[in-house]
Amino acid sequence: MKEKTASVLFTCLLLFTLLNFTHGEDSKKNKFREREATDDANGLPELDENDLLNTQCPRNLELRWQTEVSSSIYATPLIADINSDGKLDIVVPSFVHYLEVLEGSDGDKMPGWPAFHQSTVHSSPLLYDIDKDGVREIALATFNGEVLFFRVSGYMMTDKLEVPRLKVRKDWHAGLNPDPVDRSHPDVHDEQLILEAADMKSKSQTNGSTPVSNVTVSASTESHSGMENASSTENQSKINETQMETNIKLPTSLDNLSTNTGSAGTNNAENETNSGRRLLEDNLKGSQEGDSKSKDDGNENARTATVENDEELEQDAASSFELFRESDELADEYSYDYDDYVDDGMWGDEEWTEGQHEKIEDYVNVDSHILCTPVIADIDNDGVSEMVVAVSYFFDHEYYDNPEHMKELGTIDIGKYVAGAIVVFNLETKQVKWTTQLDLSTDTASYRAYIYSSPTVVDLDGDGNLDILVGTSFGLFYVLDHHGKVREKFPLEMAEIQASVVAADINDDGKIELVTADTHGNVAAWSAQGVEIWEVHLKSVIPQRPTIGDVDGDGHTDVVVPTVSGNIYVLSGKDGSMVRPYPYRTHGRVMNQVLLVDLSKGGEKSKGLTIVTTSFDGYLYLIDGPTSCADVVDIGETSYSMVLADNVDGGDDLDLIVTTMNGNVFCFSTPSPHHPLKAWRSIYQGRNNVANRYGREGVYVTHSSRAFRDEEGKNFWVEIEIVDRYRFPSGSQAPYNVSITLLVPGNYQGERRIKQHQTFDSPGKYRIKLPTVGVRTTGSVLVEMVDKNGLYFSDEFSLTFHMYYYKLLKWLLVLPMLMMFGILVILRPQEAMPLPSFSRNTDL
Repeated sequence: MKEKTASVLFTCLLLFTLLNFTHGEDSKKNKFREREATDDANGLPELDENDLLNTQCPRNLELRWQTEVSSSIYATPLIADINSDGKLDIVVPSFVHYLEVLEGSDGDKMPGWPAFHQSTVHSSPLLYDIDKDGVREIALATFNGEVLFFRVSGYMMTDKLEVPRLKVRKDWHAGLNPDPVDRSHPDVHDEQLILEAADMKSKSQTNGSTPVSNVTVSASTESHSGMENASSTENQSKINETQMETNIKLPTSLDNLSTNTGSAGTNNAENETNSGRRLLEDNLKGSQEGDSKSKDDGNENARTATVENDEELEQDAASSFELFRESDELADEYSYDYDDYVDDGMWGDEEWTEGQHEKIEDYVNVDSHILCTPVIADIDNDGVSEMVVAVSYFFDHEYYDNPEHMKELGTIDIGKYVAGAIVVFNLETKQVKWTTQLDLSTDTASYRAYIYSSPTVVDLDGDGNLDILVGTSFGLFYVLDHHGKVREKFPLEMAEIQASVVAADINDDGKIELVTADTHGNVAAWSAQGVEIWEVHLKSVIPQRPTIGDVDGDGHTDVVVPTVSGNIYVLSGKDGSMVRPYPYRTHGRVMNQVLLVDLSKGGEKSKGLTIVTTSFDGYLYLIDGPTSCADVVDIGETSYSMVLADNVDGGDDLDLIVTTMNGNVFCFSTPSPHHPLKAWRSIYQGRNNVANRYGREGVYVTHSSRAFRDEEGKNFWVEIEIVDRYRFPSGSQAPYNVSITLLVPGNYQGERRIKQHQTFDSPGKYRIKLPTVGVRTTGSVLVEMVDKNGLYFSDEFSLTFHMYYYKLLKWLLVLPMLMMFGILVILRPQEAMPLPSFSRNTDL
C-alpha cells in the first residue's frame, strides 16, 4: 500500500513538474516575434495579362490627363485649393529637390512652381497658415530635419522649423549586448522570436560573452518647457544628468535576450545601412537566401558584371546610338520646363550641408532626420496648434562617406548612434515645446531605433487632450500624453513597426480601438488601455497601415491590410477573422495604403465599397468589396503612394489621382458622382482618420453653400450636414464640436482668421452665419469637426467678397445714357415735319 501511495505521489510530482515546465516555456513565448513573414519568401504568381484585363466587372475608368514631374514620387500628394480660386490643385512632393503644384483641371504646372529645396522628401505636404496672413502655406518636412514653408506663389519662406540634434554619450553602447532589450515576453504570439532568442543565447555562450543582467533602460527626456517625460528603451542614464528621469526596467539577461535574425524589412544579409526609408529594396527572406547562395558558390575574386563603365566608347559603338536619335525630334540641349535647371549658377547650393557639430567631451550630437509625415493639432487644448514630429537621429552614411564631412566627427563609429524621438513644436513661437526620446540602438542591431511611421493623435481618455500614438522600428508601440509622458501599460512590444498606428472604432462599440501591424505580418487590435482584443498573423511584411470601412456591405466594420506578398486582406473588425472571399492576390508587392471608396454610379444602390490600390506588377486595381471581382488599369509603373480621390477637374464625377516612382501623375475619371464625403484628399484626411467617411461618419458643406460665388452685404450663411449612421446599436458619437474658420487674405486689416465654435448633440443639417469682410478679396471657409473620441473630420470651400463691384459701376454709367435715350424717344414730335433744306432757290 505504501509503495502504491509513493508511486502515485511520484507520478503526480512528475506531472506537476512537467506542467510547470511547459507553462514556463509558454510564458516566455513572444507572440509577435516568434512568427515570420514566410509568404514573402514564396514566388509571386505568374501574371496572365489576358485573364487580368478581361474583367467581369468593368469600372469604366478614363484617363483624363497625365503629367510628369521632376523626380520619383514616394510620398502621397495633397489635394487642396491652395490659392482660393475655387479650383482644386495637386501638391506633389517629388523625392529629390522639388515641390510641385499641378492644376487639377488639366495637370499643368501652376505659375511659380516647382519650388526648389536642398533635401529629399519622405513625407506628405501639409497646409498651415504659419505667418497668420490668412493664406495657408504648404508645410513640407524634409529628410534633413527641417520643416519648410512655401507660399502659394512658390516662394520658400525664411520661416522654418529645425529639429535640434540629439546629445548622446559616446560610450553609451559599451558593455551592452547588441540588443539590450528583453524580447522574450512580447505582447503578441510570435514563435520565430523564441528561436531567435535561443540562437542568440547559443552564440553568446559560444563566443564566451559575458551576460548582461539587470540592464536598466532609462528614459531621458530633453524638455524645452521644463517638463520631463519618460520614454527611452536604451541605457543612456548619463544623458542630461540634471534632468529628471523615469526608468523603465526591462530585464535583459542573456537568458531572456532575443534578437531578430529573420526580420524582413530590417537589415540585409550583409548588415547594410540605409539612411532613409527603404525604397526599392527587396530584402525578403527568399532574396536573402538566394544572394547568400550565389556568394558562396562564386569566386571572391571573380569580376562581376555591373552597369558602370568608366572607359570611353569606340567610335563605331558611339555612332551606333545615332540609330535612336532623330535630329528633328531631339535637340542638342533639351528645353527643360524648369528655368533653373539649365542655369548652372543656381546649382551651387543644390546639395545639403550639415551645420557645425558642437564639441562636447564624452558626448556626440547626432543629426536629426524626418522619415514620415508630421501631424498638426492642438494637443493640449490651449488654443495654439502644435506640430508633432517623429524624428529619427542618425548619421547619414552617404553624406559622411565624404572624408571632408567625416573629418569633423573625428574617430567615432557613426553606426553606433541611431535614436528616435517625438518632438513637438509650438507653431505660434516656432520653437520646440518638448521632446521625448523613445529608443536608442546601433545601426547593426536587428531592431533599430528609426521611426518610419507617422504619429497618430487621438483622445483616448476623454480629457479633451490628445494622446500621441507611434510605432518604431525598435518594435515598440508607444502612447504618450500631451506632455510627452508614456502612458501606463505602454510601450507594447511587437516586431519592427513601419506602419502608422490606426485609431478607429473597428468593432462598432462606439469606442476607439488601436490597430498595429509589423514586419512579421502581425496585426493586433488593442483597447485604449493597452489590452489585447484580437491578433492575427498574415505571414507577410505589412508596409503601410490598414484602412477602415465596411468593405462587403454587411453593416460591420472591416480592416483592410496591404502586404508585401501581394495579398490584400480584409479582416473583421470584431475578432480579426478573415472576411471571405479575401485575401485578394495581386501579382506584385502592395506598398501603399489602400483607398476605400464608393464607386457606385448615379442612381445605383450598391452594397459595400471598392478597394483601390496599385501593385508592383504595374497595374491599378479596383476590387469590388462584396465579390472581390477586380478591374485593372495597366499603368506600367510602380507606386508607394496612396491613390487619392476627389473632383479635381471641376466636373460632376469622382476622379482618382495616381502617382508613381517614375514621376508620373495620372488623373482617371470614374462614372461615380462626386460627393464631399467620398473625397480622400490626403493620406490622413486632415489629422487622424483612416476610415471611409461616406455613409459612415463625417461633416460636409452642402452643395448650395460650397458653390464658388461672390458674397456681398454684411453676412452669409453656410449650411453643413453632420453624418453619423454606421454604429448600431452603440449610437452616435455626439457631442460634435464644430468650428468654422473664415480665412481672409489680401488687404483686409481686421482679423485674418474669423472663427466660430458650436457644439451639436445629434447628426443633421445646420446653418451657421458668418460675417463678410468689407474689402475686395478672396477667402476660404474651413469646417472642422471633432467627435467625442477626438476623431477629426473636415471640409472646405472657397469664395470671393465684393469681387464684382465693377458690375455696379458699369450700370451706373450705362443707365443714365439709356434713360436719356428713352426720354428722347418719348418726347419726339408725333407729326412729320419737313426737314430744313439747304439747296439753292432756283426760282429767284
